[in-house]
Amino acid sequence: MIRATALFCLLTVYTIASAQSIKVPSRMEFAGIKLRIMDDAREEIQEDVDALTASPKYYEIKAERARTYFPIIERIFREEGLPDDFKYLCLQESALISDAVSSSNAVGFWQFKDFSAMEVGMRVDKHVDERMNIVSSTRGAARYLQNNNQHFDNWLHALQAYQMGAGGAMKVLKSGDEGAKSMTINKKTYWYVKKYLAHKIAFEGSVNQKGMLEVSEYYDGADKTLKQIANETNVSEEELTRFNKWLKRGKVPTDKPYAVIIPKPGLGTPVAVEEEIAAVKPQNKVEYTFDEPGTFPKIEDEIDARAGKIVNINGLPGIVAGRGVRIPELAVKADISLSKILKYNDLGIDGQLIPGQVYYLKRKRNKARTHYHVVEPGESLWSISQKFGIKLKKLKVKNRIKEDIELKPGRVLWLRYIRPSNVEIEYKEVPTPVKPIIAEPIEVTPTVIPQVEVTDTAMAVVDTLKVVVESDSLSTEISMDSSAVAEEINEQLPEQISESEGVPLIDTVNTDSVSLTHVVKLGETYYAISKIYNVSVLDILEWNNLKIEDKLSVGQKLIIITHSKPLILDENRSVDDTTTYHIVKEGETLYQIARLYGVSVQDIMGWNDKEDFSISYGEKLKIVKSKEEN
Repeated sequence: MIRATALFCLLTVYTIASAQSIKVPSRMEFAGIKLRIMDDAREEIQEDVDALTASPKYYEIKAERARTYFPIIERIFREEGLPDDFKYLCLQESALISDAVSSSNAVGFWQFKDFSAMEVGMRVDKHVDERMNIVSSTRGAARYLQNNNQHFDNWLHALQAYQMGAGGAMKVLKSGDEGAKSMTINKKTYWYVKKYLAHKIAFEGSVNQKGMLEVSEYYDGADKTLKQIANETNVSEEELTRFNKWLKRGKVPTDKPYAVIIPKPGLGTPVAVEEEIAAVKPQNKVEYTFDEPGTFPKIEDEIDARAGKIVNINGLPGIVAGRGVRIPELAVKADISLSKILKYNDLGIDGQLIPGQVYYLKRKRNKARTHYHVVEPGESLWSISQKFGIKLKKLKVKNRIKEDIELKPGRVLWLRYIRPSNVEIEYKEVPTPVKPIIAEPIEVTPTVIPQVEVTDTAMAVVDTLKVVVESDSLSTEISMDSSAVAEEINEQLPEQISESEGVPLIDTVNTDSVSLTHVVKLGETYYAISKIYNVSVLDILEWNNLKIEDKLSVGQKLIIITHSKPLILDENRSVDDTTTYHIVKEGETLYQIARLYGVSVQDIMGWNDKEDFSISYGEKLKIVKSKEEN
């Protein structure tokens, strides 16, 4: 125990010392391509490297995860013919947290959405989610990247397509780089590529030694529970469950071989790994946000849950303030001086902390990643500067504001460049804030809830209960999703019944639903069709007895079972409307794009599931055009 602890401390000291002195080179290599990094890009990448290494504790935790999982990733990449350098992408995507979930519902080590995971051979359903299996998801990621490279013959472009999609990347990337052996990285290089390079530079010198924990693969688990496998392999069931979150319930399926991950102490000494890394493991689970801008919790329970956690906004580390915490206390918790936390967050000595707000541990940047922001009710210049990780004085300069002023909701603020003097201040419509409704008894007439026949133990549940509540002339629609209801009822059933044959008794609901026929149009995908009708890709496949690898053809008819109207905001538009996509150009706004296609901003927001007006360069926006326009 003592020898292992001493060795671990030695490795930790070495790693921390190395991390603090990492500098971005002017030349490096990626996947066999020689890269020349220009000064403007080096500055951006260096900021990201500094952010990744700012906290020695958190840096070491991520490096230790990499030492644990990289041997498996490296082996699979060799088998799939993928360059070894792509292993650092997993650190960028999920920090190697198996059950990481993004705001867009991408899940797992490599952050796949369900339909994308199924396209590369992963199983995603109520029993198994291979996105959380390091072996299955890594093989899926390798195949996805290989498919991208077939389009580009350039691994750097394949990397960009991992985030944008192959179609989106083909529209913004220039031709002529096929088979390139050398490339230049500059200010115009896509941000995702530069962020990847920061991860590679930050961690490549710290992950080559053995970790405190090793994992192996066990393939003889078919039709066994994790408890049985734990007894068989002499591993605690709790530990085995922690490393195999991909198995959601019951026994390991028998449809194909599944890799059950078996943890064991590394360094040749049987030590309690969790105890050994306690000195560098934070009390709160570290969470990283991967989407811009930062969002802050409003509900007290959510504030308490996130208080003290580390987030990353605009490439900057920040800490979430809890309720009742003073600035000096936050500075101590974040291991930063009081003067720095005041300076970095544009605060005075008498400044007050806002519960749920993020406070930065490094200087905010001169510009945000998002080009524009439409002011929402209650926002101030300071709160917006915190939301996007931009210096307050720079925010004022970009918008030609000399003094602190009260912002009018709807004003469009510039976040990356200075608004030209010949461009007038622009205002847009903002959604009216919804007044919270105090929960009171709701009278529901019998006609609102359909009568449902209950037979045996298979209880039918209304797919969507809709109750209209009138309060202060405000009509609010309350929806209850059938899957949530079914899950809740299943939990109340006797265990021996609900777990019968490993499947839930209540699965789908057929009451008050409508069966439609959708005719596939040119360019449509399963995902695009699912968004039109607000259903899942898995449902469409099940209703039509299809598999994700089955290709759609123009004119093919699909059965759609839905309780709600298709996602077409204009009542005059038919289900047969065609869909096009717009790639956002530098400096474009939602208002400009809406005018270009003769639709409303609200239409575009609805079609693309947007909660605000922000868009980014290269983003792919869905546009629905009516028959009359075609």
